[in-house]
Amino acid sequence: MAGQEPPKKPPEKDGPPTPDMGMGMTALSYLITGMLVWGGIGWLVDHWVGTSGIFAGIGAVVGTAAGIYLIVRRLGA
Repeated sequence: MAGQEPPKKPPEKDGPPTPDMGMGMTALSYLITGMLVWGGIGWLVDHWVGTSGIFAGIGAVVGTAAGIYLIVRRLGA
């Protein structure tokens, strides 16, 4: 159609991510990784010793504490 303007682009709803989002994802990854790694080490100790989940639970708690320590130490939260 002659004489009409091309349609305008709709405004973008997704802007650049906020800087705090990166820190939140980092903190979450520290917590999850700590629980998985230390819980996995505890699970291996459970199989080596022959117990049923005691060391896996202790490892998950230690991993959570280590994750919180890293969050406070590196991110200053």
